[in-house]
Amino acid sequence: MPGNDCTVKLPSGAEMYYARFGKGDKVLVMIPGLNIVDMRSTASNLAFFYRRFAKDFTVYVFDRRAGRDEGADIRSMADDVSAAMTVLGLSDVYVLGVSQGGMIAQYLAVYHPELVKKLVLGVTAAKTNPVMTEGVREWISWAEKGDIEAVLTRTYERMYTDEQIKKYRRIIPVMMRFVRFMSPERFADHARAILSLDIYDRLDRIKCPVLVLGGEKDSMTTPDASREIADKLGCECYIFPDEGHAAYLNDDFNKRVYEFFK
Repeated sequence: MPGNDCTVKLPSGAEMYYARFGKGDKVLVMIPGLNIVDMRSTASNLAFFYRRFAKDFTVYVFDRRAGRDEGADIRSMADDVSAAMTVLGLSDVYVLGVSQGGMIAQYLAVYHPELVKKLVLGVTAAKTNPVMTEGVREWISWAEKGDIEAVLTRTYERMYTDEQIKKYRRIIPVMMRFVRFMSPERFADHARAILSLDIYDRLDRIKCPVLVLGGEKDSMTTPDASREIADKLGCECYIFPDEGHAAYLNDDFNKRVYEFFK
């Protein structure tokens, strides 16, 4: 299943990479989480992983703006996604935001409600908490030292359950040899933006239907952060009992997203 790697120029002059795949009549915008891996040339992989959606949806997966983004915060990232969608003629679409992408998606739904028809928020939060702050500051510290392997290791330890860590930790040396990473400075810009998260008190401005999905063993944003969003919105919420922050890799996660949007 082919996917297209594309770039859109924003009114600010900045450029944003995105992947597009699927041939459905409905439009689904996916906003992924914080990543150290460069998203370029991943459209085919994304198309395969999210193939469940390709028949009914045309899917757009947006990266952050290209290059350094010093001083970025979650709202500016949401404004970038809004600008990209406007340039591409996208509005009233289905939106899936995961982790930091879920933070961006909340700002998008609050400040650009005309763009969002239905919203799924996965393993995310509406305000910072001590667990998140500790993790983010640790990432920034390692990134500023240029130690990508340490960033990867600590990320995996927070993303996965103990059982999954035993499996995935083995691939870190392989990734260090063959995967194209973004610059540590760019990663630090994106990580630092999480510390600006503060949308909880404005969530009542979101009027579209919302589904919240979390992981009971999430040691990155915490399951309580997912429950807080759902309680504030009075919306449907499901917490995967045996999953951590990487719950979005569970096939049942995508199945629930698909059924909610269908």
